[in-house]
Amino acid sequence: MAKIEHFTAEEIPYEILAKFGLTHEMIDDLPQNVMLRLLSSRATPVLPIITENAEGQLIQSFARISLVRLADDTIDVCFAPKWVDEDLEEFSIAQQELLKAGNVTVADMNGKGRCFVQFDEAINQVMAVPESIICQNISILKRNFNLSDADKAILEDGGIIEMEINHQIISAGIDLNDETGIRMANGDVIAWRQDAKADSLPRYNFGLFGCWIADEDNTLSYVAEEDYDEKLLSEQKRAQSMHAAEAQLRQLKI
Repeated sequence: MAKIEHFTAEEIPYEILAKFGLTHEMIDDLPQNVMLRLLSSRATPVLPIITENAEGQLIQSFARISLVRLADDTIDVCFAPKWVDEDLEEFSIAQQELLKAGNVTVADMNGKGRCFVQFDEAINQVMAVPESIICQNISILKRNFNLSDADKAILEDGGIIEMEINHQIISAGIDLNDETGIRMANGDVIAWRQDAKADSLPRYNFGLFGCWIADEDNTLSYVAEEDYDEKLLSEQKRAQSMHAAEAQLRQLKI
């Protein structure tokens, strides 16, 4: 399978992110699972970014971000912006229903040929990868795990398969959010579907300098500590009390 690039915290290009309104403190305050995604080539949840238009006005919008290592070994940032409208017009009604339900399907894309496509609900965009690339990765998976032709066909049709490896059930299916386009999870098909939601965040995520707040769609917004209102101060105290209680419980178990 394709190599997944990993980064260290020291490699994060803070100066590039700062140009888009994501300060060093905001990045360092990202919830742990979001930081792990960022450092392993995966896209973050939707974050607020700031850009400047031709008139010099600052415009706030939203995007997923991911890190990429360039040929000269420097690190840059990729943005997947959130669109205001759904990008589904070129698909049939049946395909739109499949995509909105979270399924992967194959479609002829203008200028791209046949692609596996998946709808990213958080940013209202369709992800598309050429069919030949995903099929190549499926072929590698088939050889590595001795999959049957039937399992290969299920994957190529956008389905999810289960296999037993070292007496454990492993499931696999196409997920274009994954670096290889194929995501594997411990457990059965149900576990595979639940794994896609594993990065859901609590509403309040307090850091050293402020708090990332997640809405019902897992879109994040940031409030610096000096801007906390009474509600946030109350939530911070509650979170601190919970962490203190958890620490005491861990000590009792030692």
